[in-house]
Amino acid sequence: MRTEHDFLGDVKVPDEAYWGVFTQRAGANFRLSGLRARPVFIHSLGRIKQSAAQAHLALKEMEADKAEAIEQAAREVAEGKFDGQFWLDVIQAGAGTPFNMNCNEVVANRALELLGRKRGDYDFIHPNNHVNKSQSSNDVIPTAIRIALLLEHPQLADAAKKLAGSARRKAAEYSGVIHTGRTHLQDAVPISLEQVFEAYAVSLEKDMAGLEAAAGGLGELGIGGTAVGTGINTHPEFRQKMVEALAKNTGLELTAGASPVELCSNMNAFLAYAQALGRLAGTIYRISNDLKLLSSGPRAGIGELRLPEVEPGSSIMPGKINPSIPEAAEMAALQAQSHAYAVEAGCRAGQLQLNTHTPLIAHNILSAQELLARTCAMMRESCVDGIRADEGRIRKHLMDGLMVATALAPKLGYARVSELIQEADRRNVPIRQVILEKKLMGKKELEIALDPASMVGSGPK
Repeated sequence: MRTEHDFLGDVKVPDEAYWGVFTQRAGANFRLSGLRARPVFIHSLGRIKQSAAQAHLALKEMEADKAEAIEQAAREVAEGKFDGQFWLDVIQAGAGTPFNMNCNEVVANRALELLGRKRGDYDFIHPNNHVNKSQSSNDVIPTAIRIALLLEHPQLADAAKKLAGSARRKAAEYSGVIHTGRTHLQDAVPISLEQVFEAYAVSLEKDMAGLEAAAGGLGELGIGGTAVGTGINTHPEFRQKMVEALAKNTGLELTAGASPVELCSNMNAFLAYAQALGRLAGTIYRISNDLKLLSSGPRAGIGELRLPEVEPGSSIMPGKINPSIPEAAEMAALQAQSHAYAVEAGCRAGQLQLNTHTPLIAHNILSAQELLARTCAMMRESCVDGIRADEGRIRKHLMDGLMVATALAPKLGYARVSELIQEADRRNVPIRQVILEKKLMGKKELEIALDPASMVGSGPK
């Protein structure tokens, strides 16, 4: 063990640890969820420290040897080489100060090591005075969340786009299949499977358009605003140099926000992205529920779709197959919406010049983003790509259905058609039989009027 000191006193830290006294105290204080920060968040912190060192070097605000050592150490953090040194609970002190100091200490000690000095030799490179120079947890943590979300956003966008593409391919595969529509879980007028799957694709694409728009607001950074956004203790050119370096190091389109004071307390950029995640989760849940219903049975339910058989469905009923993928997707969607709600609640926590709930926001928004990306991929690969339509069963349901008689309302009137449908239902016979018996229409005229293909509109059939 080595002894490190802060203004509260001495603390023992493991010799092999790159973290220091602040991290050690935080680890003892906060043992709540058992969850650690996502690696992309830690890597984003590393990019911030790397960029700060580069900015200080460019502005001649730090000695070259120290700045270069800090830059290399921080780059190694960003590359994931020190992930094991970040073990703090995601629920911790407000504003994520432990997260920030954990990174400051790891970078400081690695930089000391690179310069041939011992860990803990903070008189030479100090976590606060050097690694955290011109920064505060209050601008670092929101910036790290923004960068992490932007780095991970393409994975979600790609997964959702591919899922929408899978739905479109399924629409094309069954473009000529017309089945019974359902409203209120009751039989309704015909609709084509192409229209059904096309609608799924459009819903997913609309949700992703919303996410893209929300992601566009994440590139505005308050870094360099320090404690309350005023930029106290920073060089006049630091903010711009910092953002330029950060953009280069991450490959992201980033800008220095017009009001760093506003960005210190207003987390609505995260709220917008979380709400867009919630909408995507809602669409995934709805599609999953539809697939469960349409594949139900398959003998005693609707049974018009057959989902891929991914696992046995029962520990007691031999041969049973369950809609396991849609079930898992529904639960994932609900969990993602729960994460989104936590983000919304956290975003309301801004008081005066600071929102202290950024650790809560970070964990939940990144968790929802990753969960939905994996869910979209699972739905596509293990479910939608392999869906088969039972065309025989679809045809039988369509021909036995009564709501096709809706097409006769313009000719016979709503009230008369209602009576005919009720009679057919009571007698358990096709609606065609009742109409022909009553000689209300000729057989050829009736077949033309009740042709399902004529009832599915001018869109995809």
